[in-house]
Amino acid sequence: MKKSILIITGCLISVFVFQAFTTSYQPRFTNLQILPKNISEDGLDSVMHHFTASLGVKCNYCHVRNDDTRKMDFAKDDKPEKQIARKMMLMTIDINKNHFQQIAESMDSGKMALPTTDTSSVSYMLKYVTCYTCHHGDPHPESKPPMKKMGENQPPMPPANSGNK
Repeated sequence: MKKSILIITGCLISVFVFQAFTTSYQPRFTNLQILPKNISEDGLDSVMHHFTASLGVKCNYCHVRNDDTRKMDFAKDDKPEKQIARKMMLMTIDINKNHFQQIAESMDSGKMALPTTDTSSVSYMLKYVTCYTCHHGDPHPESKPPMKKMGENQPPMPPANSGNK
């Protein structure tokens, strides 16, 4: 009888111990709508650092702070800038996928190296359309070309009295 109780107790303890060491998949980040749900912390940090560098902003430009916990609440969608960022991500994905097909084909053929995960690298920016392509450190980039300065790329003016008498 004592032996049965010891065996049952041992089995129950084993179940609890094994249960403690097993982990179920819990998404690490919540409310990811464009980025993959299983993105690593380093991957997400790399993307967010690319955004902040490309737009010249900080995290609070798109994310809100929870005043109760005094921490950033990255999952909340309270700021319109976050929705705009998602639309811009979809736009750049579309541009790169559908308008730079030759780049993808070159990469598939092995003629071009795959980009690093560091989206701030110069080689990544030269091969793909990213936030930086348009923003250049400005959250609201100009949508018109800059005015030319006098004498810059303009043909020389003819002299005032050139052949007319």
